[in-house]
Amino acid sequence: MLPQLLKGELSREVLLQGIIRRFEQRCGGSLEAFEARLARGEGPEHPHWEDSIEWRNAVESLQRTQMIRSLLQWLQHSSLHWSPVSV
Repeated sequence: MLPQLLKGELSREVLLQGIIRRFEQRCGGSLEAFEARLARGEGPEHPHWEDSIEWRNAVESLQRTQMIRSLLQWLQHSSLHWSPVSV
């Protein structure tokens, strides 16, 4: 079951990285730089703030997905070295 979960998390990571990359290309840089420009009033507020929220959600989802993948990899590695104790 762990390999299937890992595969799912890796697929999710690839998807989220693609979303983030598209925002970076479309908005010309990092999320932090984009948010700073918005805070200074540079650019139209309505569509750009929505982009900022969607972009931020993708970044935070990627971070959670990477943490989950790391935990699943640890579990998978641990299960390879685990042996039940005979009683």
